[in-house]
Amino acid sequence: MNIDIQNRPSYAIAEVNLAQGESVMSEGGAMVSMTSNVTVSTSTFSTGGGGLGGLLKAAKRLLAGENFFLNKFTAGGEGHITLAPVLVGDIEHITLDGTKNLIVQSSSYLANSEGLEMDTQFGGMKGFFSGEGLFWIKFSGSGDLLVNSFGGIFQVEVDGTYIVDTGHIVAFEDTLNYKVKKVGGWKATILSGEGLVCEFEGKGKVWMQTHNAPEFGKFVGVKLPPRKQ
Repeated sequence: MNIDIQNRPSYAIAEVNLAQGESVMSEGGAMVSMTSNVTVSTSTFSTGGGGLGGLLKAAKRLLAGENFFLNKFTAGGEGHITLAPVLVGDIEHITLDGTKNLIVQSSSYLANSEGLEMDTQFGGMKGFFSGEGLFWIKFSGSGDLLVNSFGGIFQVEVDGTYIVDTGHIVAFEDTLNYKVKKVGGWKATILSGEGLVCEFEGKGKVWMQTHNAPEFGKFVGVKLPPRKQ
């Protein structure tokens, strides 16, 4: 499998070149185009089988705001497929070698190769009440992962303590511990407009996006005309 990301960082699209028999899984609606020798199948699991376990994982994805089903694209010869996210922004290709797991913000998942296992995790009660970071998606195993962002993606190597606004997190290595907290006291949290943050501790990588999708939604929402009854 060879992955070429084009039109970065504002309008990124990923071209995934597949050899005979290779497959890539993606979020529903991500496919832009593909060669005629690529076939698509739909299932509730990312890799490794279905059954009750696949249904339970699909149900957790649904709670996380993701699609219940995943699409699997398989090449019947050399072929390619292009994938793009819903929001305007960047795509990052991350390779996992089985030594570390990656935690991805649920809205930032785009696609993965076979060999990676996907599971959804609860992000904590403070994230629940904020409306941000309610669920994370955990990826383990060896393979290729595509994550997307709203705006550009940049990476920081954490060694110690580091604080990130919850709306800007794309992904992080699970070698980092984290807790969701207020940016200051309740007055600062309410009046500053900063909301809640994640305080990371340990050593590992964090990927962030330059723009905050929930805040953009609020900005646009108040400017829309009222819906006619």
